[in-house]
Amino acid sequence: MSKEKTPEKKKVKAKKRTIRCRNCFMVDTYTLDEKQCRHCGAELFPLDEV
Repeated sequence: MSKEKTPEKKKVKAKKRTIRCRNCFMVDTYTLDEKQCRHCGAELFPLDEV
């Protein structure tokens, strides 16, 4: 019986960006699909990326 190596799956990291909220001024890291602030719920804009 020979041992065959199974190909390891590569973990895909989500692209993240740091954005400052225009409403509550909190700075946090968000993935590209997140569109609202975690703290106050305001809309996030790519222009506000730090």
